[in-house]
Amino acid sequence: LGTARVHRNTLIETLKSCIELGRNLRPKADETMRLYDQCQGLTDKMTSGLTLSEADGIPLAGTSRWAELSDQERVNENFRAYKVFSSYLRLVLKNVPDCARYPRLPDSVMDLCTKAESMLVLISQLLMTMGLPVPAVRVPLVEAPKDWDKKIWGHKVLRELGNWSLRSVRDFNKLKTNLSASRARRRHLRGAQLR
Repeated sequence: LGTARVHRNTLIETLKSCIELGRNLRPKADETMRLYDQCQGLTDKMTSGLTLSEADGIPLAGTSRWAELSDQERVNENFRAYKVFSSYLRLVLKNVPDCARYPRLPDSVMDLCTKAESMLVLISQLLMTMGLPVPAVRVPLVEAPKDWDKKIWGHKVLRELGNWSLRSVRDFNKLKTNLSASRARRRHLRGAQLR
């Protein structure tokens, strides 16, 4: 009983940390995207209609199956997304021009990369605590031959990272709710057995 309680507490604390990091990630991703767009000369008019394609290699946060996903699918999809983002943010950083007017941009992108890697560590801990294997992730190779494509691709990475931060908060809150519900069911069953 004591081990189960420690295990459950570890799960809850890790979920809380994931939720908190997801909440902190969104404003940072938005701020970095604004700096990036200004540095690259991108306007809202240029970026408002952009959609992701498979060639971009960027994981989509949106899904029509959200309500149907199992806990394991939720955690695995988050792990895969942050694995890709931690790699792609390094490419975004590499493609950032020397922008004297926006000296905070490289540090801001690096900070996002660190946050994505921190999320990976937390999700790995969550998987281990849940007794699930850490999924193997193949990060898609992306080639953007023209400068314009690199600029747009970087914008898409930052925008979708912001979307994933919202999805992660929602996913991890759902996991926390599921965990609380299963704990309440177990308590109810134990109480019924004692009668």
